[in-house]
Amino acid sequence: MRDLLRYSIVFLITLALSYALLYTGIWALTTIAGLVATVAFSREYLKAAISSFIGGITSSGLFLYLNYAAFGGPVLEVAYYAGAVAGIPGYTFLLLTFLLTGIYCVIGSIIGVFIRKIIHKH
Repeated sequence: MRDLLRYSIVFLITLALSYALLYTGIWALTTIAGLVATVAFSREYLKAAISSFIGGITSSGLFLYLNYAAFGGPVLEVAYYAGAVAGIPGYTFLLLTFLLTGIYCVIGSIIGVFIRKIIHKH
């Protein structure tokens, strides 16, 4: 039960920080979200990676949904145009954005668990 609470907190912190950092326009900053959440609360690599990945994907979906609600269709049109420039379909481009956000959060969470283990070792 404690693990469920611990990794739910990791998920929520990753979700909130990643969502806020997505507004900077620099995806790599979402690594900080995974790092901060796991340094504070996580002990295991796999559970931290899973909860951070889900938090990152959820934040990306929330970001897209809320911007779509605020600005309407042009947000999706921009994604489809960017995909066309890259030579891939628009839905594939959107899928890649979700996955990249999740992967960046996982990278941060793995670094965060490693830092936590180093800190608590001494």
